[in-house]
Amino acid sequence: MLRSQRLSILLVVALAVGCASSGGLGGGISLDEEWQLGQQIAAQVAQQMRFVNDPQSLAYVREMGERIHRATPLANRPFEFHIVDDPSVNAFAIPGGHVYVTTGLIGATQKANELAAVMAHETSHIVARHAIKQMQQAQEISVIGSILLGQNPGALQQIAAQIIAGGVIARFSRADEKEADDMGLDLMARAGYDPHGMLDMFQRLVALESTRPNAVARFFSDHPGTQDRINDITNRLNSMGRVSGTVDDPEFQNVKRRVGVTPQ
Repeated sequence: MLRSQRLSILLVVALAVGCASSGGLGGGISLDEEWQLGQQIAAQVAQQMRFVNDPQSLAYVREMGERIHRATPLANRPFEFHIVDDPSVNAFAIPGGHVYVTTGLIGATQKANELAAVMAHETSHIVARHAIKQMQQAQEISVIGSILLGQNPGALQQIAAQIIAGGVIARFSRADEKEADDMGLDLMARAGYDPHGMLDMFQRLVALESTRPNAVARFFSDHPGTQDRINDITNRLNSMGRVSGTVDDPEFQNVKRRVGVTPQ
């Protein structure tokens, strides 16, 4: 028991004094600790959400995700890409390299580079460590330390429930969203996708809001400032000059037929 208490104290102190040796930007949590925490949260999310297990669709989404992931500074760390069986239009990321897109979002896209835009945006939140910083703002450092030590399953379950419900941990600031958009456009270009898919996707979501507002209410709740972001993305694309890449492919259209659902 004394040894366990000492470990708890040491971990909390380590988290509090920072992670200069790892070069992390998460305000005290190293990348190794973030990836450990992400695995624990992802396991809880898996218990509370229904996933699509269609091998062909998963293989496509994972390959798309990996194309983007390989273009990031965190290419040496494992990322996982999931399809959530949910007709609402949404996507989210959690610390430690986990990206989730819903069947409703896949159904709302028209071209492969639109889905790639969403995945690049969510991947950028992880690379910029927005997700772990949001979690640190919502939780005491001692709580995070106890979760890492496996001593606080209740807090872990609560965090997973908040993420699924679109709670504070799942919401990013306007500045974070802009950074993820800018980084996402660059990642798309480096991964070989036409970055105009990001502009097309946001314009499509705005159009969908006028016809099926309930379908995108969750997305707009988690991703604020959409019209401003469309303007920012347009300006960013103009500054990038002529950029080409994959716009669509037959395999993506097959995935849409297999798992995409009309947003309700």
